[in-house]
Amino acid sequence: MIPDEKKPVPWGLPPLRAEVQRRRQAEAESSANSEEKGSTSPAAADRKHTKLAMEDYYKVESNGYTLLQPKREPDVMSHPKRMIVFLVGMALMASAVLYIRFVMYDPRVIDPSTFSATTLGTNPDTLETVDKLLRAGFDQSNTVAWDRLAEMTDMYGHRMTGSKAYDHSAEWVVKTANSQDKNLTAYTEFVWVNQWTRGSESLRLFAPTRDTGFIQVPLLGLGNSVGTPRDGIEANVIPVHSFKELRELGNASIAGNIVLYNFNYTTYDAVVQFRTRGAIEAAKYGALAVLVRSVTPDSEFHSIHTGSSTRATIPAAAISPADANMIERIYTRAQTSDDIPRVKLVMNARLTENAKQSANVIIDLKGSTSPEEIVLLSGHFDSWDIGVGAMDDGAGAFLAWEAARLIALESRPPRRTIRVVMWNNEETLQRGAKAYYKQHEHEIKQHKFAIESDIGVFEPWGLAVAADPKMVNNLRNYGMDLIKILGAGNVTTSDVEGPGTDIAMLCENGVPCAGFLSVNPENGAVPGEPHWEDHYFRYHHTNNDRVEVIDKHQLRRSAAALAAWAYLIADL
Repeated sequence: MIPDEKKPVPWGLPPLRAEVQRRRQAEAESSANSEEKGSTSPAAADRKHTKLAMEDYYKVESNGYTLLQPKREPDVMSHPKRMIVFLVGMALMASAVLYIRFVMYDPRVIDPSTFSATTLGTNPDTLETVDKLLRAGFDQSNTVAWDRLAEMTDMYGHRMTGSKAYDHSAEWVVKTANSQDKNLTAYTEFVWVNQWTRGSESLRLFAPTRDTGFIQVPLLGLGNSVGTPRDGIEANVIPVHSFKELRELGNASIAGNIVLYNFNYTTYDAVVQFRTRGAIEAAKYGALAVLVRSVTPDSEFHSIHTGSSTRATIPAAAISPADANMIERIYTRAQTSDDIPRVKLVMNARLTENAKQSANVIIDLKGSTSPEEIVLLSGHFDSWDIGVGAMDDGAGAFLAWEAARLIALESRPPRRTIRVVMWNNEETLQRGAKAYYKQHEHEIKQHKFAIESDIGVFEPWGLAVAADPKMVNNLRNYGMDLIKILGAGNVTTSDVEGPGTDIAMLCENGVPCAGFLSVNPENGAVPGEPHWEDHYFRYHHTNNDRVEVIDKHQLRRSAAALAAWAYLIADL
């Protein structure tokens, strides 16, 4: 069928050959007329040239058919313009990111528009009280916790388990809380404890080249250690760096000598075994005593750190890293047996089993509607007999006390009871924790959460939680939405740091637990990062554990953060 040439052909369908020929003829005639007139301007010529070029570009040469697509318009945006648009777009994206990070999620601001579903589903009255508790962290005039810690340690000194100083300090806390703190009830619960007494002790390193013929080496006997005979022990010193090296030397080299553990400090957990097990392991090979390099990152300082050791048949004492290195250098230079370092050790330590009835200190803030349910805050109250135990762990115990005091000042008490426990005897046998568990075994299921602080109280960071994933997630949401304003909204798991020695029995019996953690004030390291614990272990178990180690404002901010955490958990 031959199409009717008079009808228009739809766009995109090939035109008839006759129509193409007529169009080309008309274009040729028009071009010839223009050339004869000679009136074409440069601009018109350019437009004509561009038009023809565009048509040639889109024209299908074979058979005169056009493309089955519309003609493409030339690019209207130059390369510089495209770059400007690109840069403006990137700037807008960056602005959006910064807005979300620093405005929508400002760590200094509680913004309900950014709340998680967890926080949005929380009672507004609860959130209002939490906000007030967090604001208390910024009250520069509040130094109650630090002032109390300073007063108690100034008055009574250390709080060694079984000492009169411990009992006097406990009585002071109970009296102060009951007389000064609104809505708090303080009391004690009895604990039977051992009593280890250091007695006099000395270590003399023989040095014929010195004017006196010897070097008096400072030392600290390790807790629970046996003493030496009355006249002491005189023997050569054999340095070792590991239990493997001790075994390899065996009886042939160890028997009749004193072992020095001079290890390389990496982390506390990696090397504390030499303090706790060193005497038992060396006794297997006939050693007469052990000296242990202090468990501290301060390898260059003359610091001595005591601590607990498993009671063995031979005495154990700590010396400074510097003196441990000196003794090993003398040993390394020895050419004959007469050159091997030789010492005289005297220790008059004594241990009395079940020596007396002491106490845990307990402070309660009664819950409003479910007082039988308990949220426990804690730190241990005992210390070593050197320094005053302000950092380890007076600050942890008073942190819990101050958190409860701040909550008690609010007009709306939490549903559950807030209970502060200051544990006895954490440093050796955890008699306080065991006594509490035994006395409260019938209500362990009523303990809904337990928190312990025993790794220093510095700038607050957050919690290391041992609980079911749902609770951990809810706590993370609260931390990001609320507790963040004090820097204490971080939540990690117990894989990073255990909740604490004294609440371990509660954790093992199904109570959700957490450790309260701080930032290292020296280098800003946070839990899980290298050297996070170094600052704490510089003062740990030393004469330098004084109240000056604790910053009063950091202690207040930490107490406010702990109060907010505790109130949230106790009011849910």
